[in-house]
Amino acid sequence: MKSFSFLLILVVIVIYFSCSGSDDESDRMQDNQLMGSNCTQPNLKIDVNINRKFCGNDDCLFQFAGYWWWTNYEFKNASEYFYNQGQNWSPRNPVFQADGIHLRVRKDDLGEGKLRWMASEVVAVFENDKRTLFKTGYGTYLVSVKVLTADSWDKLDRNVVFGAFTYQRDKSGNMNNPYLELDLAEISRWGAPPCSNLLDQRLCSGNAQFAVQLWDSDQDNVHRYSISTGVKEITLVMKWTKGNTPVTFSQYNGLYNLENLPSSPANSWTTDSDQNKFIPFDQCQLFHMNLWMGNYKEKGQDNDHPGPSNGQDQEVVVTNFQYKPL
Repeated sequence: MKSFSFLLILVVIVIYFSCSGSDDESDRMQDNQLMGSNCTQPNLKIDVNINRKFCGNDDCLFQFAGYWWWTNYEFKNASEYFYNQGQNWSPRNPVFQADGIHLRVRKDDLGEGKLRWMASEVVAVFENDKRTLFKTGYGTYLVSVKVLTADSWDKLDRNVVFGAFTYQRDKSGNMNNPYLELDLAEISRWGAPPCSNLLDQRLCSGNAQFAVQLWDSDQDNVHRYSISTGVKEITLVMKWTKGNTPVTFSQYNGLYNLENLPSSPANSWTTDSDQNKFIPFDQCQLFHMNLWMGNYKEKGQDNDHPGPSNGQDQEVVVTNFQYKPL
């Protein structure tokens, strides 16, 4: 009888602990189930107090074009306070308004008591339900964007870059493209003129580029082109169908969606077979858009990048984003 009572108590204890557990653990399990993916979601709440202070909510997520975008990607911990690529990144610099995502380069103070030029970045994390991880992979991508602080894209400040790209921070790709990065857009003159600051003299021509990474591993991994004078609104499209297979990039003058694109782009590039080894296979990459400072003061150095050459705030607005999986 005593043995039976002991076993009964033991069973009750086991059931209690197996059914209990922290709310955080339960949330994580539910997230993993609802995401429907083997990919790990970013740590959105690495510092909730920082998020609340600079984003106004617990996770720094905002909704646009049917997805939830994260503005706090560059915060890792207090010792690397919003710093990467030779500059600071402010989660307050992206602003979500009725006309789209406003990406800004402007001065901010994130706790140092000193204003610094800071960049902005947004990363697509969740689908519309805010639970399912947005798995960007093979398919067609579209970004429509308008420059606000210049008369046209060819007049964008020479120290500023607009970027739209796939990326995975943990370097899960192979040695040819460890970050799974494909650059639908890098619109910049990288500090030129003068061209003496440029990391690569290829960047001296044109005012924009399509690229596959690693960009400096092959002469043809960067395709420079020019957005024409007077063009203030553009649409960018990337078709990525498979790893080790050519990717097609296109730039159109004007704002469009996937249903009404003109028959011919203003600029286009399809990678050739020499680039196949740089085209990643679909894994756990996310989609990023940013506005940042791309003038390297010294060749090969990741030192602090200078702010806009005209000393004025810079701003673009992303009016549309679409992703059509295969």
